[in-house]
Amino acid sequence: MPKIASFISLGTITLDRSSQTALHRQLFQELRDKILSHELKPGTRLPSTRVLAQEMSLGRNTVIDAFNQLIAEGYVDSIVGSGTRVTSSLPKDIITNFAQQYKKNTNSIPTEKRDLQISDNVEDLLKVPFLEGTKLKPFTPALPSIEEFFIKTWEKIMIKTWRRMSRSQFGYRSALGYPALREVIASYLRAARGVKCECSQIIITSGAQQALNLTAQLLLNKGDRVWIEDPCYNGAKAAFSGVSAKVIPLPVDKSGIVIKKELNSSTTARLVYISPSNQFPLGVTMSLKRRLELIQWAEENSSWIVEDDYDSEFRYSGSPVMSLQGIDRSERVIYIGTFSKVLFPALRLGYMVVPERLVEPVHTLRAHADRGSPIFEQIVLHDFIEQGHFARHIRRMKKIYLDRRNAMIEAMDKHLKGLLKPSSGEAGLHIVTWLPEGVDDREVSELLKSAGYDVPALSGYFINPPKRGGLLFGFTALDASEMDKAFETIAPIIIRKIKLDMT
Repeated sequence: MPKIASFISLGTITLDRSSQTALHRQLFQELRDKILSHELKPGTRLPSTRVLAQEMSLGRNTVIDAFNQLIAEGYVDSIVGSGTRVTSSLPKDIITNFAQQYKKNTNSIPTEKRDLQISDNVEDLLKVPFLEGTKLKPFTPALPSIEEFFIKTWEKIMIKTWRRMSRSQFGYRSALGYPALREVIASYLRAARGVKCECSQIIITSGAQQALNLTAQLLLNKGDRVWIEDPCYNGAKAAFSGVSAKVIPLPVDKSGIVIKKELNSSTTARLVYISPSNQFPLGVTMSLKRRLELIQWAEENSSWIVEDDYDSEFRYSGSPVMSLQGIDRSERVIYIGTFSKVLFPALRLGYMVVPERLVEPVHTLRAHADRGSPIFEQIVLHDFIEQGHFARHIRRMKKIYLDRRNAMIEAMDKHLKGLLKPSSGEAGLHIVTWLPEGVDDREVSELLKSAGYDVPALSGYFINPPKRGGLLFGFTALDASEMDKAFETIAPIIIRKIKLDMT
């Protein structure tokens, strides 16, 4: 088999054969400009003079003359056996000056005068904060810890899966998801969460966020009213804002979303979004009374309930809380789950459970969105669950997280007693702590961030300004033995800020 060339193609270069400027000079200038603008980065291997001459229908001597000029002026290096490569020793000031001049020439129209023509949907979306590139730092909330035993198990399954994948599995697959994975998820949800479903109702998504986006596209028109919890997961706000729905924030108390006033109002909503088992970010559990009231409301008004059950696997006290979908008799609930919290976010696999009459519309939406999730990861996840590793992983991580949670509460009480009021933290991966009234939680969060700690401000999840600020402390990133030292470090920062704001 002939050796495949390792250099890049330069097919984007165009030469004006009617110009008075010689072709070798035009080729030199084009290559020089690509090097200076960093289109051709240092170390990039150029085609040989013979190949480039063939690609551009030029005489070889023309190309040789251009390359010789590049070599003479120091833009490329020619080494026997290694070919011709863009030099790595070009002075940075030359590149910077060229880039600035290039930008100036191409941006002749002032930025503020350009018509970007962004849609109204995107304008609404730009107002919602989003998560990007988050790394697990001390106290980062909502991100799982990746332990060595999990990595080894996942690696073994990946290797076995790759070896047994058939060629037919490399083509387009059903946008509903890998059938065997949908089957094991349905079995798990029926047993562990009390969800009433068959595998035909399971749709695999790229995390819970895509499930929310699909739901919003399917059920909402511009201006439709949506009730959401306040505070709330920002991704839900984004999904509903992205279709220009009218988002109505409702407060949350110790029994969950407060809906009494809205239930008695003549103005209802098309949809309500809730996280009843472990409200994000406050961590409260929705009472049975309110669950039943909400289900009755949805049935009477032909409205929909979106139940986000994002990390119900990690409950540290009391009995497991049954899903709201499991007590729905009118099929008005869309149940959403994810593997981002229980396994790892980069997996980008979640699922939604929809009433049978919605399966085909969601299937169509998903197919047009991206044709479905990658099959390899779905097969690996199926095997991980089917072989019993998923259940063992949850039991192991619950014990680890419980130890870390208890150590955090103990360290917080020791170093900040009376200054931070922690929530019970009965479930999930973080604890909410309330600051004294008058203390700016965003400023406290920024001070801790400067010290290397990721402690988000609670107010960042509200739509209506909260009466009191708070902080989200995740307990997954630090071992139990490290909690005391961490709070010993951050306590002076928080104490100084509280004293400053309270004087």
